[in-house]
Amino acid sequence: MSSIGVLGAGTWGMALARMLSNSGHDVTVWSAIGKEIDDLSVTRCHPNLPDMIIPDSIIFTKSIEEVCDQKEIILFAVPSVFVRSTAEKARQYILDSQIIVDVAKGIEPDTLYTMSEVIRDEMQKDGLHENLKIVALSGPTHAEEVVNDMPTTIVSACTDLEVAEKYRMFL
Repeated sequence: MSSIGVLGAGTWGMALARMLSNSGHDVTVWSAIGKEIDDLSVTRCHPNLPDMIIPDSIIFTKSIEEVCDQKEIILFAVPSVFVRSTAEKARQYILDSQIIVDVAKGIEPDTLYTMSEVIRDEMQKDGLHENLKIVALSGPTHAEEVVNDMPTTIVSACTDLEVAEKYRMFL
């Protein structure tokens, strides 16, 4: 199984973190909001997903370095308006050997980049991460459905077909 760092503790990030943990993966979750991490750690419940119980195996951290360190996969699950700033914060802790999985949707207004393109653009600043693999996952999926273990569909896209096929299976 994989070691996965989840950037974002909103409904989508936590629904995916729960599912990944229940599938046997080692999961660490980060949020830029310290109080959110404190509350989730103590209550093991997300305020917007009250029926979801967060597995005890999920680790919470306020350290973006810790959520990226020694992880095979980094799951970007922050709202689209925070994708660039989160990528900027995480850039120095991410290695080219890690796979970035982007679940944020949307287009950046100023650049017209997709969220995966925003991540790539930010990661490659200062000449870093020229060989980074980024997989975009999108679906007709909803956090509430995933939390309730309902069947759903998700699409995996990547410029490297082998990487896309491999990492669609981790979900």
